[in-house]
Amino acid sequence: MNTTIIKFKWGRSMPSGNYRSVSVREELVDRVEKLIRRVKTYHSVAEFVSEAVRLRVEAIERQEKLRGEDEPEK
Repeated sequence: MNTTIIKFKWGRSMPSGNYRSVSVREELVDRVEKLIRRVKTYHSVAEFVSEAVRLRVEAIERQEKLRGEDEPEK
């Protein structure tokens, strides 16, 4: 598995391990950064995005389960 190391502005590296990177449009990242500064709930864009993805995946899985479509992937 390939792991991408990301250097943050303050010099810390992303933890090594089971991480992958994805590309997100800069305009969306800017919106997330502004939101983070405003609501002060998240510590980073990565934390916000991880939670957003997790919540969306869980919502889709619940919809599939309600429709009886929770068969394993092939």
